[in-house]
Amino acid sequence: MKTITKVALKNFFILLFVLPLVAQAQTDTMGDGLMVVRKIDGNPMQEYSSTLDLNDNRKQLIMAGQNYQTNYGIYASIEIGDSSLGSEYKTFKNVEFEIVNYKPTYFIGIDSIVVAPNKMKDGLTFLIYTKAMSDKVSYSLNKDQLKNLHFEKGGYIHSKRILNPMFPKLDDAGKPIVMSDGQLDALPDNGKAFDFEFFYKDGRHIVRKEDYDKEVVSTQMYKNEIASTLPGKRCVQSFNKVVF
Repeated sequence: MKTITKVALKNFFILLFVLPLVAQAQTDTMGDGLMVVRKIDGNPMQEYSSTLDLNDNRKQLIMAGQNYQTNYGIYASIEIGDSSLGSEYKTFKNVEFEIVNYKPTYFIGIDSIVVAPNKMKDGLTFLIYTKAMSDKVSYSLNKDQLKNLHFEKGGYIHSKRILNPMFPKLDDAGKPIVMSDGQLDALPDNGKAFDFEFFYKDGRHIVRKEDYDKEVVSTQMYKNEIASTLPGKRCVQSFNKVVF
């Protein structure tokens, strides 16, 4: 009886607190607090990085990806301004993101981009939400969305792409429905295209793929599934060193 009560309380907590946060995550912007982005010592992933030259407003590659057998790159054109913290810092006035599909099956677009500071307020992540069958190839962050954000010379920008399903289910208000595990609920197809990153189909048999990033994956098989057929959610991060 105690176990059942604990499970019920856990599910109630998820419904009351977690799901509303997940539903808002793709539209929230940075808060009002001052944030200074610095190099975080001891992070080994920063050794595998490229560079963003803030003196140059051309489109610079921030990360690449592959989904739906489509290779693509995500670029950013950045406009900077002087920082109130001194010459060793810069602020962002505007960032224009663009996605370029190279060898597409389905064209990948940008759903939204969120500026997400870490808990220590010394680093941030551009959360880049992407979706197939989209004609949104660009996305802008303006000065209001980037306010109070300062970059120290030599700091690192972290980017992470998150793939949304092609055909998310919507509620009566037109908002995506979030399942108990935090994933967006979705349809496998629209009658013309099939979402094979999130679903299997064999004849009339359709099964949603497991979110294997939440499980321990063996080197050979995962729940009797061949690893190469699982959703392409790995290799989703990049680091870019800021120079100016």
